[in-house]
Amino acid sequence: MIRAPHSAASPVVLTGGTSGVGRATALQLAARQVPLVLGVRNAERGEAVRDEILALDGDARVGILPLDLSSLASVREFAASYAEHFAPWRALIANAGVMLEPTRRLTADGFEMHLGVNHLAHFALTGLLLPFAGVRARVITVTSIAARWGHLLFHDLRFDHGYRPFRAYAASKRANLLFAHALHRKSVDEGLDIVSIATHPGYAMSPERLRSPVRLPARAIAQDHAAGAGPNVMAVLDPTLTGGELIAPGGPTRTAGPPAIVPALRIRNEEAAATRLWRLSGQLTRVPW
Repeated sequence: MIRAPHSAASPVVLTGGTSGVGRATALQLAARQVPLVLGVRNAERGEAVRDEILALDGDARVGILPLDLSSLASVREFAASYAEHFAPWRALIANAGVMLEPTRRLTADGFEMHLGVNHLAHFALTGLLLPFAGVRARVITVTSIAARWGHLLFHDLRFDHGYRPFRAYAASKRANLLFAHALHRKSVDEGLDIVSIATHPGYAMSPERLRSPVRLPARAIAQDHAAGAGPNVMAVLDPTLTGGELIAPGGPTRTAGPPAIVPALRIRNEEAAATRLWRLSGQLTRVPW
């Protein structure tokens, strides 16, 4: 299943664009006439989002490619198909993610699911797509406020010795943030001509959940998916961004509010941890770059 838009314009590549913040990101970018290529695990849901966009604007350019981030073989196939069918990309939004899996699951390649999907697959995807990037292309990595509490256990990345859903999720989100910062430094040091930006959608949920009486206590610090997409859209379109920024809701709790550049989370021994994570990521995915 390959759908290519009839355009040579540089698209934005988006993972996880069929639901939640990803779908809202796709709709908002398409409304601004930004060509898209959606990497989708479920073909029917991908076509549904494409049809939704085209119903709003028949001239919108939306490509679809199959992508299962729990399989590195699928990541490689996606990159190869992209190179064959699409123009150089202007931005890659690493948005798709696994959140709070109740029991430990492993990817097809034997990685713990949170780290495998949220970080390792996107690490490999970025490396494989790098030769097909446009000038000053942007890599936008979606992290979370949970990164504040994440700890990468390099001796037990699979959580073989005590799995906890939040610990695994938070660790993967810290990996996302370390990757975004490391890619920025790599771009500066090696002249990669890549702009690396981290985003955080805030405490985002569907409008239905937000209106639910059960969610009443959360309303003060939450926002809907449309607002949660704001940091991603800003990361793609704001011409003043130069790399290294973290864009998140600008409210006092950083969980809701208009998108803004916010102070980066301080991580102890960040560069050493990021260097180790980068090396391991290249070894584990067999995509060293």
